[in-house]
Amino acid sequence: MKNKKENKYLKPVPLIKNNLVIYLLILIIVPSVLYFRVVNFEFSGLDDVNIIQNITNVQGSPLNLKEAFKHDNFMSNDGIKFYRPITTISFMLDALWGGIEPWTYHMSNLIFYLLNVIALFFFLKKIGIKEEISFLLSLLFSVNPIFSNVVAWIPARGDLLLCLFSLLSFMSFIEYFKSGEKVYLILHAIVIAAAIFSKESAVLLPAILLLYYYFVLNKKFRLKEISPFLIGWFIIIVIFYSLRQSVIKASLYPAEFGIIPFIKNLPAIPISFFKFFIPYKLCTMPLFDYTGIIGGIILLVIFAVLIIKIIPTERRIVIWGGAWFLAFSIPPMFFRAIPPIGYEYLEFRTYLPIIGILLISGFIINKLSTSISFKKMLMISIPILSIYSVIAFFHTMVFADTISFFTSAINTNSNNASAFCQRGVSYYYRGRNDLSLPDFENSIRICPTYPIPYSNMGLIYSSLNDHYKAEYFFSEALKYDTLEQESNRLEVKTYIYLSREKIILRKYDEAKGLLKKGIMIYPENADLHNNLGMLYFSVTKFDSALYEYNKAIEFKKGNALFYSNRGLAEYNLNNFADALNDFNRALELNPDFLDAWENRGMSKIKLNDNEGAIYDFNKVISLNPQSGESYYYRGVAYSKLNKPDEAQKDWAEARKLGFKETYSEKQKEK
Repeated sequence: MKNKKENKYLKPVPLIKNNLVIYLLILIIVPSVLYFRVVNFEFSGLDDVNIIQNITNVQGSPLNLKEAFKHDNFMSNDGIKFYRPITTISFMLDALWGGIEPWTYHMSNLIFYLLNVIALFFFLKKIGIKEEISFLLSLLFSVNPIFSNVVAWIPARGDLLLCLFSLLSFMSFIEYFKSGEKVYLILHAIVIAAAIFSKESAVLLPAILLLYYYFVLNKKFRLKEISPFLIGWFIIIVIFYSLRQSVIKASLYPAEFGIIPFIKNLPAIPISFFKFFIPYKLCTMPLFDYTGIIGGIILLVIFAVLIIKIIPTERRIVIWGGAWFLAFSIPPMFFRAIPPIGYEYLEFRTYLPIIGILLISGFIINKLSTSISFKKMLMISIPILSIYSVIAFFHTMVFADTISFFTSAINTNSNNASAFCQRGVSYYYRGRNDLSLPDFENSIRICPTYPIPYSNMGLIYSSLNDHYKAEYFFSEALKYDTLEQESNRLEVKTYIYLSREKIILRKYDEAKGLLKKGIMIYPENADLHNNLGMLYFSVTKFDSALYEYNKAIEFKKGNALFYSNRGLAEYNLNNFADALNDFNRALELNPDFLDAWENRGMSKIKLNDNEGAIYDFNKVISLNPQSGESYYYRGVAYSKLNKPDEAQKDWAEARKLGFKETYSEKQKEK
């Protein structure tokens, strides 16, 4: 079905094929050169590591892509907040390609970014903006510094996909009403579904499409004409919410989600508008500031005056563009990061909303182009594009690694407790406790009720074998984590860490009470059951230990430590064959698990497989020549094989390494 009367906004713009090719090449080459170095960047440490680790845990083959529809966007079973299976699938495909190497994820972000730039160019052309103006606006969009994080920060993938599929959904929608061909109706259904399953904000796309249908295309209401879209949108949204409800189970607090967070987040609108035109105080974890708010309000007023002066008769375009900007700006504003998470908004969230401002700007420039030549426009644009490119080039470097990422946040806000904490974690993994401890201390100083830095300090002191300090910091973490329910991030882990320290310190009654409480709250947590099993093992209640290890394995079957621990309990209950099976399973899961090799060797001695035992102890000694215990038990195996010289030699080496026979070891030997 073709429209008898073409809308004036859809009048075709004469094409010069050579110009089109040149425009497309520039739109690909410029952002590619500007951002290609992000491919060599590391992970930022904010969300990306967690997302990718969880994805690689379930990723084994393309068939596992269905798992994306069964988990939240972090691929966890906690149903955190967001349901974005298409975004997750894109990460899973990256994992198939490159595993956990950062460059594969950065490369995909760059590719999607370039696709968005091209899609934007054709979208602006399709709604009636002149080709050369569409080119300049798309180029401006591609080098704008506020979007550096969309390319350089891996978790921004959802916004990249949301933008791409939203633009494609509009183009297929427009093309259907222009040509009447059903293929565009089918294509539209596919891409709008992809948009909605990429990020929740896309559920507002049908409203913006209907606004375009009535305001811009100036269509009269014809149910027969629009009903295929209405039915398709309804089905897609119902399917999305049905699947989402089966996955997202986390409860949100009033401080996290609702009208109050929305009101508190209102400054994001003028600040985002301001930063698009004037890239001021760009940051990885930004906070609201008065300069951005006031500057944004002034710019919005100026923009409104320009609209009134230049295109006073184009109210429908202005309403549509303004609705686009607000519709995609508002949904994220109902969520608010709970202090001390360290940011009040994220710059990449303006990626899709700002297109509403671009399309209004395009029609303003369309109007001005009657009196200003394209050459003059180009001369005006080049300095702006150059300045933006330079700023974007340098700003991108703050995403290069975790230290740069969180240092940028700290430099912008010296009271960012989360950034200090996260940078401390980065130093910790680099073996720089001298730098990580001061960062954790700063984090605690800024926000004394923030549990995560306490927990991190506990981990450091535990690794230094200062278990009393570790116990103190884990206790503080649990206290504040329980106190601050709305910022709960750690509680189950803190139960695990603290109970382990109490077991090491032989505070068995305290550890037992802690673990019982933790299991009451988290009855299916495998690590809590494992720790309780360790406690019972420490007090020689091997039957009870075996019961808890069975529970741990029931809830998490792929953990080598759980099988090794259960094997030890079975060994002490004289179930040597069962113990051997568990140590075999532990080694299948982790071939480098030295304790499992040693324990299997001890089980083989009990089962009179002394040659096999020697093989296992040889493995341990080859990897850890300081293992006096392995020398001792290899000597036992040699002794049972009537090789006294080899046995005496191994026992002498064991004594030399400081291994002393204790009663329990002699009992194991019998």
